[in-house]
Amino acid sequence: MAELRLPRRPAILSPARAETIIGDEDPAAASGIAHSTAWALLGIPDEDFDLEAITRLRSLVCAQGPDIVAHLWSRSPEFTLPGVLWRLHLFVEWCERDLPLVKDRYEVGRQAEIVPAGMEVLSEVPLLESVIEDAKALLRGELTDDDLERVAVQAAIAMRVLAAGEGGEGSWITDPGDPLAHMVTTRARALLKTAEELDLAAREAAFGNLE
Repeated sequence: MAELRLPRRPAILSPARAETIIGDEDPAAASGIAHSTAWALLGIPDEDFDLEAITRLRSLVCAQGPDIVAHLWSRSPEFTLPGVLWRLHLFVEWCERDLPLVKDRYEVGRQAEIVPAGMEVLSEVPLLESVIEDAKALLRGELTDDDLERVAVQAAIAMRVLAAGEGGEGSWITDPGDPLAHMVTTRARALLKTAEELDLAAREAAFGNLE
């Protein structure tokens, strides 16, 4: 990880405070803990969240899965790190739960003659399995902020391929009560918007400007 990269982010809560604030309705506090866990998961320490605390968090997430912290990111905007991780988390969960369907639509999208903007210049479409595994590794804390740009870009490409598999019109998860029902997973058109958001986040991450 580059030593001089200092991402912009709100003030970080201490690990002790983080443990007591889960479920707090204060928007500022909720945003603080969302950013705290997200950046710590990618190995970014500061005066409140040191390397020892980061190691504990990563070990916990690796053992129990990102679900234990992912809900903290659910209200985060797309231009923030927790917002990016939340979208990647939903994408991974949906792909794994409905893998046969997703793989089928991905293959159709790879062969589509009419493709979304951003796919025309691609010389090679990534393997869906590789996209999923890289996103999972990021969410487990096995990668760093240096990997964020690549993972976000690859996920954005995968979303465009999947959208091409439905021509931008198909429904995916139709039950609003489904725990994975979100703009990332409910309509193919929404995948294009999320892909644009991930591309923007990747560019911000490349310059150390992601919040």
